[in-house]
Amino acid sequence: MENFSIGYEPEINFEDTTINIIPNCKFVLKNGSPNLINKIMAVRQWVTKFCITEKNVNEIYQGTGFGTRFKQLYGRKRIGYGFEEAEIERDFREGLALCPAISEVVSFEIKKNGRILSIKLKIELSSGDLLDIDIEKAYTIK
Repeated sequence: MENFSIGYEPEINFEDTTINIIPNCKFVLKNGSPNLINKIMAVRQWVTKFCITEKNVNEIYQGTGFGTRFKQLYGRKRIGYGFEEAEIERDFREGLALCPAISEVVSFEIKKNGRILSIKLKIELSSGDLLDIDIEKAYTIK
């Protein structure tokens, strides 16, 4: 687990958070200060933030490629789920490459259970290690 090019960042509690509701996230505090995480935990958190951030909506991420298009793609009546899933997978494959610790997305699976979408990823880190990430309730379809 060496050669990580992602530093320390404050840990975020994502419970009960859905897409585009980042303000509902809260920093995890330890003795009154933000708890800092790095390496695997930071990569997992980076991927979760990527997943729940709507692409090109927040000014800070405009034009960076950070985020997904869940909200734009789901809810359309004329486009099949196969197209939507392929576009979301493309968002992940292209966007996760922005993280310096991620080498590539090895596998991507999106599951729909009623109105809830969940994401299952296997990513290769720049260190060569593989990391499995499950994001339950990634998005709720309205």
